[in-house]
Amino acid sequence: MPDKYLAIIVVGPDRSGLINEVTSVIADFGYNIEDMDQVVMHDVFILSLLVNISQDIGALEKMKSKLEKRCRELSLEVAFYYTGGKK
Repeated sequence: MPDKYLAIIVVGPDRSGLINEVTSVIADFGYNIEDMDQVVMHDVFILSLLVNISQDIGALEKMKSKLEKRCRELSLEVAFYYTGGKK
């Protein structure tokens, strides 16, 4: 069975510690971040993550809900995209 992935994009005002704030939520659910890119453009923080969700698809909605809540607290926007398998 091929692995399943979720792309997560986070955008908002930059400040120290944002990567830790976002990735710790994902880590709490045991998901593996397999690729990550981050850039700051004119004080706008943009983080993209490719997360392997194959091992525990059942906890996915709980993780997404917790991450959405945490991002709201940090004044960040978050979007999720199912990407299927990684080639």
